Amino acid sequence: MEVGVQERYEIGEVPPIGEVPKYMYASVIRRERFGDPKHAFATEVVETPAVGRGQVLVWVMAAGINYNNVWASLGYPVDVISARQKAGQPEDFHIGGSEGSGVVWAVGDGVTSVAVGDHVVLAGAQWDEQADDVRAGLDHPISTSMRAWGYETTTGLSHNSVWCPTSSAIPSPSG
Repeated sequence: MEVGVQERYEIGEVPPIGEVPKYMYASVIRRERFGDPKHAFATEVVETPAVGRGQVLVWVMAAGINYNNVWASLGYPVDVISARQKAGQPEDFHIGGSEGSGVVWAVGDGVTSVAVGDHVVLAGAQWDEQADDVRAGLDHPISTSMRAWGYETTTGLSHNSVWCPTSSAIPSPSG
């Protein structure tokens, strides 16, 4: 960690643009809390996700709550944690949130569409830009690689910062 960078900022505090703390707060669902959403979600401290090639880290300023969050908290109709573990992902938790907005805090290699400090809107879906069907011109939302962000992915927008593919971070209109 860089000298002078705090390990974590409290809820309501905002680090200087571009300063990425090691830890952040998140609204986390764990299997043992499945049930009523007001009990299933709990605020926890988690590691801030690392940014990879073609990804951005966004400081979340607003995140929507929808039925995907309710279903994830209930563990029904799909236990999203078990479904991802069966697919080989090790995480034993879920962070919901599918749509939102925020400010780009860090960018990975190869990112040219947004820069640190840009305000972005975050799409509720993620897909692989290199998927054969996307490269062949298929609309992204019907790609076989498309996943509902914050439901079919381990982490959504219900935390301080979120990493996402560049394709999910759309520059906000000015004004």
